[in-house]
Amino acid sequence: MAIPRHLLVDADTPYCYHIVSRCVRRSWLCGFDRSTRRDYTHRKTWLLERLKLLGGAFSVDVYAYAIMSNHFHLVLYYDPKADEQWTDFDVAERWLSVCPPKKPDGSVDFATRELQRQAILSDPNLLTALRRKLCSLSVFMKLLKQPIARRANLEDECQGHFFEQRFYSCALLTEQAVIAAMAYVDLNPVRAKIAKTITENRHTSIHARLGNNFEPNQLNEYLAPLVTGAGDLTPIRITLGDYIDHLEVVLPTTKPSWQPDKLDRWRAQVATLKQRPRALGSVDILQEWCKRRGWSPRELTLFG
Repeated sequence: MAIPRHLLVDADTPYCYHIVSRCVRRSWLCGFDRSTRRDYTHRKTWLLERLKLLGGAFSVDVYAYAIMSNHFHLVLYYDPKADEQWTDFDVAERWLSVCPPKKPDGSVDFATRELQRQAILSDPNLLTALRRKLCSLSVFMKLLKQPIARRANLEDECQGHFFEQRFYSCALLTEQAVIAAMAYVDLNPVRAKIAKTITENRHTSIHARLGNNFEPNQLNEYLAPLVTGAGDLTPIRITLGDYIDHLEVVLPTTKPSWQPDKLDRWRAQVATLKQRPRALGSVDILQEWCKRRGWSPRELTLFG
């Protein structure tokens, strides 16, 4: 039986989460479909553009992503109480940036948008409902996937589900768990043998970090979110240069520069994500997390 989402995603405390969502039947609906000989790779760009739009409006910060041919991975910082720092005007603007009124040609109807903004600001109950939606991880995922599904179905002239209805989520309770999840996500194309280097696949967060505007001095900066909606600007305490080193030592084509014990521990931590645990963290933190839910820590994967 599926675990209720409110037990997996904390409604009061900010955490990072590793999220995975798959296409129905794990079909290659966002890549090259060998059975039909059709290439749907352009849909990865649709999903990435939508992620950037929603990430700036909802109470999330996007740290890592990998858009694959039949699924996608995200590492998000999610703050369920971020709206406490937002004004009513902020709420209205965030919502209308995600769901603006459209003209028949698909462009934004700015006149109607202004009327809707005024209507939202004059309705306390509606403002409360929109605050709740903008601070919901489930609503974020719904609005991320639904437009992609509709657009793809129109393109294919068909109906039905595009993504599996439920998405997988894993709470990342320590910074080490976050870094391991980010590495697992950024290495996904290499692990799937569709890329040989960490930057070869352009639909990944590491490619975005090392893109056209990359400057060498960025290697000394701590990792920061690629898209910020929650407003938490506290970086992960690992520099981009060290993070790249963490990625490259896992590659089979790279000669490891780490001591064997350290390398084995790191590879084991990254490989832990394959087991699809519900939470990752040190023993003490994970035990407390489980206790609040009435779970046994033996059911979950531990690492410090």
